[in-house]
Amino acid sequence: MRQDLLALTVDDLITLSNRGIVKRSQQEVQSGQLSYELNEDDKGNVSVRWSDDVECRLPSDRTLSNSQCTCPATTLCRHLIRSVLVYQQCKMTEPGRTEKIEHQSKENTSPSSNAPASVSSTSWNPGDIPDTTLAQFFKKTSLGRLKGQFDEGHVISLTRSSKPIAHIHTLSCTIRFLVADDIRYTHCDCAESAPCSHVPLVVWAFRLLETTQSSGIVATRQTPYSVPTALLDEIEQQLQQLAQVGISGASQAVGDRLRRLELRCREQGLIWLAEILAELVQEYVCYVNHDARFSPNHVVALIGELCIRSDAIRNDTGAVPQLFIRGSEADRVIEVGAARLVALGCGVQPKQHSAELTVYCQDVDSGTVVALCRNFPDPPEDSNEPPKDFHQLAQTPAIKGVSFLKLGTGQLLAKGGKRTPSYQFLPGRTPISFNPQAYQWESLRSPTLVEDFTELSHRLSTLLPASLRPRRLTENFYVCKVAAVEVAIFNTAEQIVQAVLRDRQGNLISLIHPYTARGRNGTENLLTALSQHPETLQFVAGQVRLSSQGLVIAPISLIFQQSSGRMMLQPWVDSLAPSPSVSPAPLCSHSPTLSPPHHHYLQQLTPALGELLLIGLQRVDAQTIRYWQELDRLGAALGFVRLLKPIQQLATALTQKSTTLQWDDQPVTEAILSIALLVKLAHEQLSNDD
Repeated sequence: MRQDLLALTVDDLITLSNRGIVKRSQQEVQSGQLSYELNEDDKGNVSVRWSDDVECRLPSDRTLSNSQCTCPATTLCRHLIRSVLVYQQCKMTEPGRTEKIEHQSKENTSPSSNAPASVSSTSWNPGDIPDTTLAQFFKKTSLGRLKGQFDEGHVISLTRSSKPIAHIHTLSCTIRFLVADDIRYTHCDCAESAPCSHVPLVVWAFRLLETTQSSGIVATRQTPYSVPTALLDEIEQQLQQLAQVGISGASQAVGDRLRRLELRCREQGLIWLAEILAELVQEYVCYVNHDARFSPNHVVALIGELCIRSDAIRNDTGAVPQLFIRGSEADRVIEVGAARLVALGCGVQPKQHSAELTVYCQDVDSGTVVALCRNFPDPPEDSNEPPKDFHQLAQTPAIKGVSFLKLGTGQLLAKGGKRTPSYQFLPGRTPISFNPQAYQWESLRSPTLVEDFTELSHRLSTLLPASLRPRRLTENFYVCKVAAVEVAIFNTAEQIVQAVLRDRQGNLISLIHPYTARGRNGTENLLTALSQHPETLQFVAGQVRLSSQGLVIAPISLIFQQSSGRMMLQPWVDSLAPSPSVSPAPLCSHSPTLSPPHHHYLQQLTPALGELLLIGLQRVDAQTIRYWQELDRLGAALGFVRLLKPIQQLATALTQKSTTLQWDDQPVTEAILSIALLVKLAHEQLSNDD
């Protein structure tokens, strides 16, 4: 039997062609109006003659995409797809027959399922594919060149399953293996034909993954990276000096030194450290300019992440790929030529004294998701002007003539621009063309498009802590295909909209969207749509995380099927537009539930550390000392150990400051950096445990 044809699921056929062709093929086979004559010889050559005067030939030495059909189509046509479907049906019902088979297509029967019964669904390891097989498809010089690239260094996420998948982080491409031990049936989101040049890299990477692991991340570089000890020491000394004098007491020279350190980090390949230093400089500039967007809490987070990455570079254990911690050559500002971007919605991130609007878009050609961002400061406190609602901010033009609200619903044709290392898209001077879209998101490219929540869960389970992986604005942004809405409620205690969504395999994902006074209109629209029209939900897009309770998505946009076509709901920025026949669901204004004690402790600790970094150790007063003594007491009562040690050291040293003439602030600044590091890690861990 042709194991390659039997192994192809409906999803695989969609990958090789498109959803429309597969759907039409299924309808034609199930209509009962076609008959066919199927022949298979002892060499595995298959031919199907159809009653509509079309004949398909599927030679055993060719893949489905290279098979022949007498129709005029030049690509994989629906006749070849339906030939595979009936072949699978025949082999399921009559597996031993190889001679001529004549059949009438049967009405209301499904000739294929997602997992054909004749093929094992157990996982397999692409690393078992020998180099002799690779040599059949790649020249010796090409394999040598690829091996050199492999040894130079790539970071690759791997998942072994019945359909293994690999994502090469350093090249931003994803490879799927559709048929066991057959690299002809691989699909990559690059422009090369299968098997592409990324396949050998992935095969070699699977050999590095422990046989006991079903998924994981491997770094292919064999030689260790050099540790720029002198540069890291200078960064730490500068942070300690900043803690001594505080941002409020820092001179212009401090900002200049931070900028020089940023440039040196870029020169030595420490891209993410350079990005953090650039953000730290921006916070300093905001403070000097009395900008309301200055956030001491963000300063704490930046310093904490900087210390985490610095320590991970100094102490390379091999557990975390250094390219994740440092950045790679691909993590730089890239000039973008002509690009067609499909918008996936507009979201809002409320910040201290500001709100950041972000439109997410997928590049049709590369599949890369980029973000167009803008930060809106709140009005000054002395102006007595309330901050604008989010839907009002979304009316602000994002590009010429197009607001953020409208931009999130359409598609863009950009003829120039730049993409930053964080995947922010910066439009060029050439005007961007805007057009509406029909929300045919079935055609979005993987891995952004997700139809199996279990596969997404496996993918997220391999992620490292955020402070040890690439700093992408679009990281963990996915578009999930939804089969049903199990439940949708408004949680009055926590002030959130909650829903449970199911994919077609029955796997679940939780949707959680917070109620905010500035975004209440979109929240009401969201709850109304989910509770009154759950059957119309087709897709939900947003940031996905893996919590202790399972997958959780924070929605940026939702696509609903209506009689007039598909429509998008953007819960952060939509304005309230109630229908006469549908009244919006009322939302309560209960106060939120109290946080657990350890959450509340971190919520106290972060602003206290931010204030200390703002004023500096030289201007600590008695009230600040008493507050840190109280934090020391509370931390001990809650049972903290590792976090409590530098807090005790800081509280004790601050107490001695007023009674000691020659006070050594070196241990104190080290304690401040340690607290910032541990607080950053604690916040990341708690965000996953919620």
